[in-house]
Amino acid sequence: MSEQPSRRPVTQGGTRPAMYIGRVGALAVSLGIGFAVANAATGFAYADTDGDSGGSVSASAPATRAESGKPASGLSTDRGQTTSPSGGATGAAGDGESDGDDDPAPSGRTTTDDDAAEAEALSRDADSAADDSTADDSADADAEESGDAEDVSAAEDDTDDTPAPTGEAEATPDVATRAQQKPTTPVRTTTATTVSGASAEAAPQTPETGTVTSANVLSAVVSTAVAPLADPELPAPSPVADAVLAWVRRLITHTFFNKTPVVRSVETEQILTGQVLITIDAYDPNGDPLTYEIVQPDTGLVVRVPATNTFLYTPTLPVLGDPVPVSFDVVIRDDSEHLTGVLGGIQNLLHAVARFFRLAQPDNYTQTVAFDAEPIVAVPPTLAVTGRLLPYLVGADPVNLLSLAKIVDLDSPQMSEATVTIGVGRQDGDQLRYVAPEGVTIDVEQVNDHTLKLTGLASQADYEKALMAITFSTTDLGLVARTVDFTITDEHGESNLVPAFSLVTVLGLPVDAPPSLLAAGGLPYFLGGAPVPLLSLAQIVDVDSASMQRVLVAMSALTRVAGDKLGYVAPAGITVGVNQVDDWTIELTGVHSRADYETALRAITFSAESLGLLARTVEISLTDADGNNSLTPTLVAATVLPGVDVELPLIVTPVGLPVHTIGKAPVKLLTSVGIANADDDQLTGAVVSIGLNRVAGDTLGYVAVEGNPITVQQTNAWTLTLSGTGTVEQYQQALQSITFSATALGLPRTVTITVTESDGDTNPAPGIVFANSLAPLRPTIVVTAVPPTHTIGRPGVVIAPVVTIEDLDSPVLTGATVALGVGRQVGDVLAYAPPTPGLITASWNGTDTLTLSGPASVAEYEAALEAVTFSATGGAGVPRTVTINVVDDSGLSAVLPGAAAALVKNPDRPTVVTVGLPDLSFPSVGDTVTPITSATIVDTDSSVLSGASVRISERFTTGDTLAYAAVAGVPIAATFDSATGLLTLTGTATIAQYKQALQSITFRATRYGGGLLDVIGVTRTLSVYVTDDTGVSNTLPGVVAVTVFR
Repeated sequence: MSEQPSRRPVTQGGTRPAMYIGRVGALAVSLGIGFAVANAATGFAYADTDGDSGGSVSASAPATRAESGKPASGLSTDRGQTTSPSGGATGAAGDGESDGDDDPAPSGRTTTDDDAAEAEALSRDADSAADDSTADDSADADAEESGDAEDVSAAEDDTDDTPAPTGEAEATPDVATRAQQKPTTPVRTTTATTVSGASAEAAPQTPETGTVTSANVLSAVVSTAVAPLADPELPAPSPVADAVLAWVRRLITHTFFNKTPVVRSVETEQILTGQVLITIDAYDPNGDPLTYEIVQPDTGLVVRVPATNTFLYTPTLPVLGDPVPVSFDVVIRDDSEHLTGVLGGIQNLLHAVARFFRLAQPDNYTQTVAFDAEPIVAVPPTLAVTGRLLPYLVGADPVNLLSLAKIVDLDSPQMSEATVTIGVGRQDGDQLRYVAPEGVTIDVEQVNDHTLKLTGLASQADYEKALMAITFSTTDLGLVARTVDFTITDEHGESNLVPAFSLVTVLGLPVDAPPSLLAAGGLPYFLGGAPVPLLSLAQIVDVDSASMQRVLVAMSALTRVAGDKLGYVAPAGITVGVNQVDDWTIELTGVHSRADYETALRAITFSAESLGLLARTVEISLTDADGNNSLTPTLVAATVLPGVDVELPLIVTPVGLPVHTIGKAPVKLLTSVGIANADDDQLTGAVVSIGLNRVAGDTLGYVAVEGNPITVQQTNAWTLTLSGTGTVEQYQQALQSITFSATALGLPRTVTITVTESDGDTNPAPGIVFANSLAPLRPTIVVTAVPPTHTIGRPGVVIAPVVTIEDLDSPVLTGATVALGVGRQVGDVLAYAPPTPGLITASWNGTDTLTLSGPASVAEYEAALEAVTFSATGGAGVPRTVTINVVDDSGLSAVLPGAAAALVKNPDRPTVVTVGLPDLSFPSVGDTVTPITSATIVDTDSSVLSGASVRISERFTTGDTLAYAAVAGVPIAATFDSATGLLTLTGTATIAQYKQALQSITFRATRYGGGLLDVIGVTRTLSVYVTDDTGVSNTLPGVVAVTVFR
C-alpha cells in the first residue's frame, strides 16, 4: 500500500464564513446542475430521485453492505467533517485521530438523514476538485473511490479513534471502473445503510487502463470551479432549498431549452343540447404548466371546463337545417411562469437568443379546431292550400286545381319533392295534369292519371307556383266531390306531418251543353266606302266547354246580292285558322279559347258594291271542342246605305283648365286645341272671348309667336280677335299662346273659341274651356334639424341643415327672414355665406334678425337658408330659439314659420398624457435624450392646436436645456427661456403634428444638480401643456420624469 495522505485540519469557529461560502457554492452547483441536466450527457455525478436538491451519489463498487440487523452504533450528527486529498472523510472537529493508526474503520455506518449525506457529498466533490492539481491521475481516481468508502464510516470518527486504514489509494478502483459501475437510474435512499470499512480497505487495486469514459465537459468545468467554494460545514439542505433549486432548473430549462407544447389529438362530441365538447390532448415536453387562450368563433361561444383540457362550444342561435361549420383557435401556452419586470425582460432576451440559435422553441402553439355543428331539431315543412271555388263541370276543359298554395319551412328555404294525388271520391276518368309555369324548372313525373310527383331542388315560391299549375279534369261524375292530398318534402328530407288537402266539386249535366253566341251588327256600310266590321259585339257562351273548334259565318242566300263580300283582317296574337270559302262565307277553325274566337269574329268585315236590300242577313254557327253544335245559327244584319258627299262642319276641340292665382303672372288658356274639317286645311280668322261668369278684371292676353303670320287684336280686356290666312297648325299655335288672368275671385268663366274657314263657314258649336281664379296660397316651411351646438370661440354652426319649403302656386320666392328669439344674448350673430353669389343677398340688423332678399326659386331659397350660421361670444348653457320665414312672389309669408334651436357651450379643454423614458434609462450629465417618448393629446371639439409648452417644473438646474429641432412639414416654431426652463411651441397645426413635435423635444443637463446625498440621481420633472384653437389649455399637465446621474 502507498503512504496515506495527510488529513486536512479541522476548521474551528468558522461558522459564519462557511455559511456564506456554502451559499455561494450551493448557488454555483445549482447552476451547474441546471446546465448539466439541460445538456443531458453522461457525467461523473448523479442527482437523487427528487432532482431539485442538486445532490449526487457516487458509486463505490467494492464496498459491501453489512447485515441489516447490525446496529448503527456511534452515528454522529455533527457535520463538521474534513476530507482528505484522496477523498476520505476524517472525524468530526475535536477528534484525536492518529495518522499512523492502521486499525480498520468501524464495520459500518447507518445514515438517517439524506440531506446530510447530500451535503457531505457536495463537500467531498468540492474538496476533491480543489486538490486535483496536487495528486497524480491514478491517485485522484483512487482517492475519489476511497473517499466514498470513508464517507460511509466518517460519522463514527467522533467515538472511535481508530485511524483509517492505510493504502486506500491503492485499494480504490480507477475512474474508468467507477464510470462503468455507476447506477443507470439515480436513487435517493431513505433507509439506513452501512458500508464496511474493511471491504473498502480490501478492495483490489485496479491497474490504470486506456479506457475512455464519456463525461460532460460543462459539468466538469462547473465542478472544478465551485470545488474551492465548498465547505465541510455546509448547512444541511432544506425542502425550501430543494424547491428553489428545482425552480431554478425549470427556469433555466424554459429559458434556454424550451420545447413547444405538443397536441396529441383533438376530439369533438355533440351533446343533446346542441353544444359541442372539444377535448384537446396536449402536454408540454418540459413539464411546464399549460394555459389556454381561446380565439372565439363568430357563430358561438367557447369556454374551458375548469381544471380540464375540455372546452364547451355553445352556438349563438340553435342550429336548424344545414350543419353550421365552426372554426376557432386555441393558443396553448407554457409561459405562465415567466418572470416579470426587469428580470422578465432579461429572461425574454435570453430566450430570444436561445431561439435564434435554435436551442429553444416557441412558448405557444396555436391549435385550430374545426367541426360542423349539427342541427338538433329538424323542422318539417307545412303546406296550406285553397281549392278551386267554382265547381267543375264533367267533360269541361281542365281547370286549375288550386287558387292558393303557401309553403312554410323555418329551416329549409328549398323543397325537394311534392306529391299530389286524388284521394277520396276518385273516379276512373279523373286526371291531374301539369302545365309548367314560366321560369319554373321543377321536374314532373306522371305516376298515373290521378297522381303527380314533382321533384328537384327549388325554392318555396317555385313549388308554390308549380302546385298552382296543376289542373284537374274528369269524364265521370261519381261523387259530388273529390279530395286531393298534397305531400311536400324539404331539402333535408323532412315531410309535412299532416298532408294538406283540397276539395274539388264536380257537377254533371244531363246532356252536353251546346255553345251559343250573343252578337250585334256593326256600323252601316256606305257604298264606295271602306269595308266595315261585321260585328260590334261577339260573346260566346258554353257552360261545359272553354274552347271552340269551328265557327261558320255565311250570308243568307235570300238577302245577299252580287258584289257583297265578307273579309278578315287577322288580329295580332290570334292564330285561329281562316278558310275563305267564297265571297260571302268564312270558316274559322282550330281548337282555341272562346276569347280567341270572339276576337276573330270581330275581325270579319263586310262590304258591298250595290244597294240591293237595305240589309243583309248573316248566319253564324258554332261548334265547341266537345263537338257540340249551336242549336240554331245566330243572325245579324249588315246594313248598306248609298254613298253621300256632305261637307262636314268645322269642329273645334280645345283642351285646358286654366287656374290663375290672383296677383301672379297670367296663365296659359289652352294646353292644346284640335280643329277638324277645315277646307284645304286653311283658316282665315278666330275669336276668343270670356262669356258666362265674367267679372271685372278678367283679361285675355297674347304672347306673340315668332314667325307666325296670324295677327291678334285686343278687342277688349276679355276678347281677342285673330285674323289672317293661315294653316290650321298656325292657328293652333296662336290659340295656345293666349293667356288668362284675373283680379278677383268668381265662378268658373266660360271661354268660347270660334274659327272661320276660307268660304266663311264657322264651327257651328264653339269650342269651350273654363277658366278659374284663386286667392294666392301662403307658403309653408318646415325645418328638420337636431339643435346644433356652437362652441364659443369657434366658427358658427349651421342653424338649419334641412329646410323644406312648399308653395303650391308660387315657384318663386322673394325673401326670407331668420330671427333669434328666446335666449338671445349680446354677441349672438347670424351670418350668411351665399351658395350662389349674387343671387340672394343678406343683411344683419346687428341684434337679432338676418334678412335674405332677391327673387329665386324655392330650391335656391332652401339652399340659402341651409347656409345660415349661428355664433355666440357668451351665454354658454343658454339655448337660443330661432324662427325662419319666407315671402313668395305674392307677398305672402308662411302662417307658421319654421322653428329651430341652437345650443352654446364653452370650449372643451384638451387633455395630455405623456410617457417618459423607458425603465432603466438614466442619462448622465452631458447626455442629450428625448424625454417624451409618447404623447397622447385628446380634444373633443378641436382638431388643431395653436401652441404648447414644456417646463422643467421640479429640480430645474442652471444649465438644463430643452430644445426642439423643426420637423419637416410641421408648421411649429419653438423658443426656450433658459432662466425659467420653459420651452414654448407656437403655430397652428393638427393634433398629430403637435404630438410629433412634443416627441421631438430633447433634454440635456450640464450639471448634476444634486448634493452629496443624491447618490441615486436627481430627477427633473417636466410638465407639458397644450393650447387649442379656442385658447384653452389642459388643466392637468402631462408629466414626465428624467433622472440624471453624475
